[in-house]
Amino acid sequence: MPPTRRYPNFVAFISTGAILGFIVGSVFAYYGGSNTTEFGRSYSESSSVLFLGVLGACVFGLLAAVVAVLLERRD
Repeated sequence: MPPTRRYPNFVAFISTGAILGFIVGSVFAYYGGSNTTEFGRSYSESSSVLFLGVLGACVFGLLAAVVAVLLERRD
């Protein structure tokens, strides 16, 4: 009997990466530096947490998708 191949669950990989990315981005924004841009504009802490959290979710989700594809293609 030939061994069966197991495939990674892409939804689980991408959603886990997105959740971790949101957490990392939010922590980075919350504990980062000041909320003033180089042009002198200031913005609220909640908007910076949301922006960097979404950015981190996109980046980590994409990285998790790449890892899932690489795991699926290995022999």
